[in-house]
Amino acid sequence: METLVKNVQEILASIESGIKEKKFPEQIRIYIEQLGRNLRQFLETIEIATQLNTIQTPISPSSRSAVYNLRKAFYAILTKEIKQSGVNKDKSLEEWRRATSKIIETYEKSGLTETPSKIVLSYEIKEEGGVKYISFKNAKIFYFELEGILPVDLSTGEKR
Repeated sequence: METLVKNVQEILASIESGIKEKKFPEQIRIYIEQLGRNLRQFLETIEIATQLNTIQTPISPSSRSAVYNLRKAFYAILTKEIKQSGVNKDKSLEEWRRATSKIIETYEKSGLTETPSKIVLSYEIKEEGGVKYISFKNAKIFYFELEGILPVDLSTGEKR
């Protein structure tokens, strides 16, 4: 994976310098710029998806199902961290409710409640007054929109 990321970074640097130095013909410049944006997004996605201490959902058909899947994953992590690190369940649940409220609010404000999505929630174990708990650092919502419509011809060619 490291080699792939390094190669993509090199290609991206080449694209950026080529655009800056106007090495690409005007007719294809917009396509090169789009490729650069896609490569930056790819690198960001890889960075987010490979972070340690994250709770990630699968791609879910709606925000409601994404939050439901996140909840299931959170409780699995909470159970593990209670056993391994001795985190406080009540304080962790308080943090969970706060984070979940913000995630739901973000979905609603963005108008993405019925859009397929994936949530990546980063956390850390904090300690206050001798009490360990799961604290959430940030969340990323990957949302997926319609890219196009692909027709499929199902006719057999036979006349009825």
